[in-house]
Amino acid sequence: MVIESIPVSSFMTRNVITETDDQNIQAICKIMNENSIGSLIIVKRLDSNNPNTSNNKEIIGIITERDIVRIIGLLQPSLLTVPIREFMSKPVITLSPNNSIKDAIQTMQLKNIRTLPVVENENLQGIITEKDIFKAIMNNRALIPDLFSSNQSLMDRSVVFDQFSDYWFSDLLQRR
Repeated sequence: MVIESIPVSSFMTRNVITETDDQNIQAICKIMNENSIGSLIIVKRLDSNNPNTSNNKEIIGIITERDIVRIIGLLQPSLLTVPIREFMSKPVITLSPNNSIKDAIQTMQLKNIRTLPVVENENLQGIITEKDIFKAIMNNRALIPDLFSSNQSLMDRSVVFDQFSDYWFSDLLQRR
C-alpha cells in the first residue's frame, strides 16, 4: 500500500460540524470548544424550511483556531459581535473523497492550511485534517517512507518532517 493509492475518504471525519455565517466569534469558539475541534465549516442554508438536510448547505467558508487567534490578537472587543462571515477563510479549498492522502498533504503544504473539507457533487462528505493524516500514517508505519520520497525537494521534506514530528510527539504525550 502506498500513500498515493489511499483515498482521503478512508481517514476523513464524516460527521462534520457546521455553522451558519451569521454567528459571531464567541458562538463559534463555544461550538469549537464544546466539540473539541480546531476548525468549523461555515455554511449558508439553501432552504430555510428544512435546515437539517445535509444536502441543503452551501459551504462558503472555514474558520480555524489560527483565524481566531488572529482576530483576538487585534484586541478590539467590538469584533466579538461581528458575524463570522467577515473573518472566515474563503474560498474554501476542498478535495473529493477519491483524492489521495498524498494529494491532501501536497494541498495542505502548498496552501499552508491544516484542514480540508471533502466534497462530492457540492455536498459536504467529510473533513480531513493534518492530524487525521498523521494518525493514519502512525497506524500504518509502512507509509512513512512515502512521506519522504526522493522526488520531494529538501524544503518539502523538512516541512513534512516538522509536521510529522509535531504530531508524533503530541500523540506520545497524550498517551502518558
